[in-house]
Amino acid sequence: MSSLWTAITSSLNPLEKARSLPTDGFKNIETSQLVEEEELPDYRADRFYPVRLGGIFQKRYQIVAKLGFGTSSTTWLARDLKERKYVALKVYVHTSLVHRELPCYGHISRRIADSSHRGRGNIRWLLDSFDVVGEHGKYAVLVFEAAQMSLRDMKLVFWPDGFDEDFVRGAITELLRELDFLHSHGEVVHTDVHPGNMLLGVYDNNLLQKLEEREFTSPVPRKVVSATRTIYLSRLMRPREGPMLLSDFGEARIGPGPHGGDIMPLEYRAPETLLYIGWSYPVDIWSVGLTAWDLLEPKRLFTARDEDGDLYDAAHLAQLIAALGPPPPEFLARNPERRADFWDEQGNWLGLAPVPDLRTMEALETRLQDKSGFLRFIRRALTWMPENRATAKELLQDPWLTGERP
Repeated sequence: MSSLWTAITSSLNPLEKARSLPTDGFKNIETSQLVEEEELPDYRADRFYPVRLGGIFQKRYQIVAKLGFGTSSTTWLARDLKERKYVALKVYVHTSLVHRELPCYGHISRRIADSSHRGRGNIRWLLDSFDVVGEHGKYAVLVFEAAQMSLRDMKLVFWPDGFDEDFVRGAITELLRELDFLHSHGEVVHTDVHPGNMLLGVYDNNLLQKLEEREFTSPVPRKVVSATRTIYLSRLMRPREGPMLLSDFGEARIGPGPHGGDIMPLEYRAPETLLYIGWSYPVDIWSVGLTAWDLLEPKRLFTARDEDGDLYDAAHLAQLIAALGPPPPEFLARNPERRADFWDEQGNWLGLAPVPDLRTMEALETRLQDKSGFLRFIRRALTWMPENRATAKELLQDPWLTGERP
């Protein structure tokens, strides 16, 4: 009966016809010029699956535009010929040894089924997954609901001086709702919260048709590397209103922990990760504080670099001291061996990097006439002691977000 019903419904909903994308009319990029993923420090071509515009995966997902790339994957806009809508395909490198994203989504989906928490609506949802085999190995592919662009890219392209304060309030409110769901209901530590993983979703999926149509009117520049590999430039579109979606659970951890190991972008690393102490949900709250800062301000609060631009942990810790004051002795006591690399037994800074002048939060915050409420919010998220950070639920009631006077 089920097979007969499948045959009937399939005949009633035939696959949408695939389109033939242009094969000329685009700019050819010189082979000597590095573009997109080639500019990554550890780039190796064979690690990345050679996705082609117009190509079809699983006999249903036709690639129509490149959306972006990272060290572990490339992301593409595709037309789902079966469901007749746009989706996003994340194609992992074949050298990814641990795939946390798929089991994490399986865990979260079970928690969502038992919850009515409004924060669950801010998860970028996983629709499908499969593997593809290439010349150099097997590549995992995850299919997500389509979105527009990240808040990091929006800021970079359209608002380089920072978003308006009201926009930041709205984005952080949605982020905190999502984290409250993940922490209190999902028992998940995201570990990689930053504007690059906050995506502007779409209320109308057809909005993304503009990206597909642009490939016909103005084919994207590309670099032909070989007969089997072409590197395309990513496409952007002017953003429209949409929900904020937290994405990329590739480094998420299930359970409260404490967990160990390197996590977070270098400039976003929380004090407990720098001191090699077990970590849990508060690392996400630290990231909320830095995310709010980065959305509002043109320059980062912490660069993890010294005045010469050199990147190292002592420079990072020195900036933390400048902004937050010295760490409490009880925090340093949690890993005496690591403490000894930077502080003496009395907790005095050894000076492996100078504590920079004029890097207080008050000095670095440049855009608000009344900065007191914003800085109070930031200080509730950025504390040396993880247990002293406010929870996502507590921050949602913060006067800076709610508009109330403290």
